[in-house]
Amino acid sequence: MKTITLNIDNEILISDLFEFLSDKPDHGFRDFHKYKKFFLEEITKIIGDNRYKILISHIDKKIENYFLIKNEDSLNRSIIMTFDVRKISEYMHEIKKITKSNKIEIAIRDSNDINPNEFSFLRLIKIYDFMKINSSEKIPFTKIKDFKVCSVDENKNIERLVNIQNDCFSDHYGYEINSIKDFREELNSLKHTNIKSFFNISKSKSGIWVGYTWTQKNLSNGQSKLSMCGVKKEFRNKGLAKELIIIAINELIKSNCDEIVLEVDQENIPAKKIYEEIGFYTYDKLGWYELLD
Repeated sequence: MKTITLNIDNEILISDLFEFLSDKPDHGFRDFHKYKKFFLEEITKIIGDNRYKILISHIDKKIENYFLIKNEDSLNRSIIMTFDVRKISEYMHEIKKITKSNKIEIAIRDSNDINPNEFSFLRLIKIYDFMKINSSEKIPFTKIKDFKVCSVDENKNIERLVNIQNDCFSDHYGYEINSIKDFREELNSLKHTNIKSFFNISKSKSGIWVGYTWTQKNLSNGQSKLSMCGVKKEFRNKGLAKELIIIAINELIKSNCDEIVLEVDQENIPAKKIYEEIGFYTYDKLGWYELLD
């Protein structure tokens, strides 16, 4: 077995990676696009981002596995995803050349039929629930007094959106502080893969932004996602999150989306309760594990 670091000039290998992944179930911390055109665009962005490396493992020029590695140096960690978790130990030396002194974490989905308990080099850190809802009926809600929810244009409000996101998520596990540059690049990347973003904010009577939602609709297949919902710490436990979520969900329902998905920390009981009350149900779980020496 040999490994190659994927680079932008190796068009044949990039195409081979698409073919390798196209018939594989979703796995790890992100989903790759199933349409080749959009896959090529997202993989080009990943390769061009110096936080990422992709190692390709092959036998006789045939891909047998891959490792997507992202260095999150501000958190002193690196996260990886791979199709065959069993192969990690064989490539740890090469992986650590990329991750350096960072601790290494990997995400494994329940649906991938892998039992992490079989591996002595994995230690469970946190579990997230993948939830979804299929609905054509708008969801009723109670309006919160003294606060107003409205949609905002990301291009006109990008700095305020970055600030509210950082304010809401700075105390969340694994969150890296965003810059305007990072935020804009993420929006452009989504647009290039035919995914449209929508933003709603909750603001006080004095105009202070206290919370927001970021939803996304895949224009290719109609699937939508509640990507983020956050409320500033000092404004939590007032019902603002539920109002924001339902308004965002209702807008997606109105746009005739087929289903809406989200990801929530299993320990975030208040958020899970809101989603379940609305009608979301858990269809998969994602466990984050630290790789031990």
